[in-house]
Amino acid sequence: MAFSPLRLDGWFRKEYPEQEVVSRIEWHVEGDMGQWFTRLNDRVVLVHLVSEGERLVLKGRLEIPLDVWKPGSVQATPKPRQGVCFRHRTSEVIFSGKVGRAPEYGKNLVEGWLADMRSARHQPRTPSQQNAALRGSLNRISKQMETASLHQAGIEAAELTETLDRIENLLDGGHHD
Repeated sequence: MAFSPLRLDGWFRKEYPEQEVVSRIEWHVEGDMGQWFTRLNDRVVLVHLVSEGERLVLKGRLEIPLDVWKPGSVQATPKPRQGVCFRHRTSEVIFSGKVGRAPEYGKNLVEGWLADMRSARHQPRTPSQQNAALRGSLNRISKQMETASLHQAGIEAAELTETLDRIENLLDGGHHD
């Protein structure tokens, strides 16, 4: 059975039920083997799948969640007789080297998608989203200012001073009796 978009979407729905496929780029498909770059809601996944009858079997995966990605952290290195090694932190996947594309193509695609996701996350689109983001920032800053307020610390220091004075008076009074 071929690698139809419907079949691939079904595999991704099963593997990532909370995610939606936003975009998918084919790296290499040959016979029963296929390799894709896939952009989901909050991550990019590079998958190497093999078709075995009705099943798609995972042969390799590199998953890069937006939360752990840092610009420039994706590496693409050609490996003689193996293909192209895509790496992020300590995880990696080997893709075919028969494609005729430079490894930088894949690296730049992944980094570009992740950068787009990060900027979309930090840039609300509608005026109401912008307003909600500003209100959230205002609340966060207000809470930080409350905790950093010296007024409350002054009140607590005065109460502690009074308590210490009472204890000293009791102790001093106890020695004189």
